Amino acid sequence: IASDKPVLILSGEFDPVTPPRYAEQILKGLPNGRLLFAKGQGHSVMARGCLPKLVKTFVETLDAHKLDAGCIANLGATPAFITFNGAAP
Repeated sequence: IASDKPVLILSGEFDPVTPPRYAEQILKGLPNGRLLFAKGQGHSVMARGCLPKLVKTFVETLDAHKLDAGCIANLGATPAFITFNGAAP
């Protein structure tokens, strides 16, 4: 994939569906793209911690490189699944 469009890629460390290595490969062709890597997380990280705010800011500004994503380090490990709906946010 090659594009100069702004792109924000979210990836969880333990994502079995779309592992981080896939995101890293895609990012190579996106000069205006950025990967936000959530250590200790699985699939669907957009609703965890500060990520909703970061996604909102990206949609409003379309500038992934200016996002202050240091808050992702505070997420901690993925919560245990206690229902069929998965881990609680």
